[in-house]
Amino acid sequence: MNDDIRRSIQEVAEAMAHVNRAFKDYMGQLQVVGKDPNEIHQVAKNADTLKDSGNIYMSWARHYAGIGGDEGSTEDIDEDEGRIAGF
Repeated sequence: MNDDIRRSIQEVAEAMAHVNRAFKDYMGQLQVVGKDPNEIHQVAKNADTLKDSGNIYMSWARHYAGIGGDEGSTEDIDEDEGRIAGF
């Protein structure tokens, strides 16, 4: 695959990481101002769903670009690891 595609996939990965950090920061702000814990929990669930979807997207993008890296077994993956708010 050409360098432009690889670079583009990397840029998308960086943008998604930026979005995840922004959600984490936003939840911290909600906690500081004393927002309803249910609202914070819902934002956390939404952020985690976005993060999971992004990971799936990136996996397919790397696959189709021929970059690979996702062929290994997934049996040892903890699906709750890396949750944005730990819910």
